[in-house]
Amino acid sequence: MKNSVKFRFGAILALMALAACSVNKENKNSEMNADTLIFATNPESVKGKLDVYTTMARATKYNVDAASQGLAKKIYNQNPNLNPKEIINNIKNSDVNDQSRLFAASRVLEFAVIYAVANLEDNAQFIDNYLYGKSAQHLASAAIKVHQDAWFANRKLKEIARLVRTKKKKADELKNKMNRNGTLSSEDLKYKKSLDVALLKLGEFQQSFAMNIAEYEQLTKVLPKEIKLEGRRFYELEDFDENYNIEVFQEAAVRNRNEFAIAKEKIKNYSVGEVRHNVLREYPLTKRLDINGFEIEDDIYEQALYDKALSIADKLLNDVRELRQSKKGSEAWRVNQRMVFDDLSAAILIQVEVSYRLVEQSDADYEANEREIAKVRNAIKKQEKIYRASADEKISLLNDKISLIALEQKSAQIKAERAMALRNLYFNAGLSPFSKALMRGKINDITVSLREAFNHDLVEMLSSVTMQMKSRPVLEQNGWAKGDNWLEEVVKDGYKYRNTRTPLKRGASQNARLAQLGAYRSYDSAMADWKKLSSRFDVLEKYKPKIEEAFVNGKKWYRLRVYGLSDELKIVCNQLIDSYFECLLQ
Repeated sequence: MKNSVKFRFGAILALMALAACSVNKENKNSEMNADTLIFATNPESVKGKLDVYTTMARATKYNVDAASQGLAKKIYNQNPNLNPKEIINNIKNSDVNDQSRLFAASRVLEFAVIYAVANLEDNAQFIDNYLYGKSAQHLASAAIKVHQDAWFANRKLKEIARLVRTKKKKADELKNKMNRNGTLSSEDLKYKKSLDVALLKLGEFQQSFAMNIAEYEQLTKVLPKEIKLEGRRFYELEDFDENYNIEVFQEAAVRNRNEFAIAKEKIKNYSVGEVRHNVLREYPLTKRLDINGFEIEDDIYEQALYDKALSIADKLLNDVRELRQSKKGSEAWRVNQRMVFDDLSAAILIQVEVSYRLVEQSDADYEANEREIAKVRNAIKKQEKIYRASADEKISLLNDKISLIALEQKSAQIKAERAMALRNLYFNAGLSPFSKALMRGKINDITVSLREAFNHDLVEMLSSVTMQMKSRPVLEQNGWAKGDNWLEEVVKDGYKYRNTRTPLKRGASQNARLAQLGAYRSYDSAMADWKKLSSRFDVLEKYKPKIEEAFVNGKKWYRLRVYGLSDELKIVCNQLIDSYFECLLQ
């Protein structure tokens, strides 16, 4: 959330937009069987407060049939000549505004994975259940966002109503005074105009919050009088131990996801180490940025991850198209099938990575926004202590109160988006309790099952992965990661995938004070590389190298850096990057 509040127009549009993307396949399996036992035309009435699990239960039970059938229809009934790149563009250019690039990347990857599975698997019953499960996940994610939006809206509508009554009363007094006297003093006139503007802004908040509540009603089939929301906590959705690193969730994904079970049946049994190796070799830049000290808050890192996600989604969709155009059973078809499975496995691991980084990004955004909230609250407290405030001071106070509402809304939305990202991270790790049998139950039974299943699956995943990591270090199993400079060797094969000018275009480098030339597993490797670089590039002659230790995920790295003026460092990086060497401005 770099510049504005994401998902401004509601989570339903955002999540359901995936099902509206143009996709294609032959007419086979175009008609999916409707299970009318699940889709309820007479929703249960509400008993007690609605927590986030009850909201997820209602959202999935009462919408999943229509959502899954709509998704199947889009997959199988569109123009077979549509270029997969156009499909990606349709997703990126959908009507979801103000979104994080990583959210867009997540949706693109999700579409690419669903599209690939639909073209790899011939079992109609499997595909029916697969699309059903995916639709349920999308609806559950939407429910998390809508629940928090509606809870916040309910609280703020009451607060805004009180503020509107007070300020409207004052505006009416000034209006009556102007009618009596025919004019107002310059100070009163200025105050009245400011009140009119403020009331307009408050009215816009009221409309926005009313829309949030209407979205909740639509998604959950709850009557307005029944809406009593519990929203102070999302339970385990807020509890995320930073020790649960990306690798933990990737291990779980390879073990639990249906896509890897299909691959095992048709092609081979993929190991997580092999898939990571393929991803790193083909798309190395974000790993380099990790080691060089960049984080998800840095624009260059977010852009690199976005580019990686779109690149692999694009490759996956194009390889699926090649598979569809080859004769089934031929040698070309078998080669293409293997390529699609390779791409699919990589896309799933990157799905995990994107969701994980979205959680981190939300944490950073929330902390930054809370700091702004604290500043505005302090300003309001000081202004409220002023005795006989002037018109300008009253206007300033009112504007700060309006700014506070906007900032509090932003924090509430960030919390909801973080919960969505975390839930999607679990989904991407293969932890999904949704089934048709579950959806046949009563709302209370579904609610209890969701709460228990999420917690049980999480504990089971972490304990299993921890045991595997202790008994088998993943990075060493194929031998590819041995040696001090394994990363440098792997990356050499991946430069063709990156835009060599990217590091110099990012805002983070505009006032650079150092240029980082690489990160190494040993001091000697860093010094050896400096000797090679400085002997080849005259522009480095004036600099003295700084080799600084850093720890990334518990591992020591040696960063080779030179310090200097920003403009001169840009010249250095331009020359190195043009020759396909690494150079990052910080």
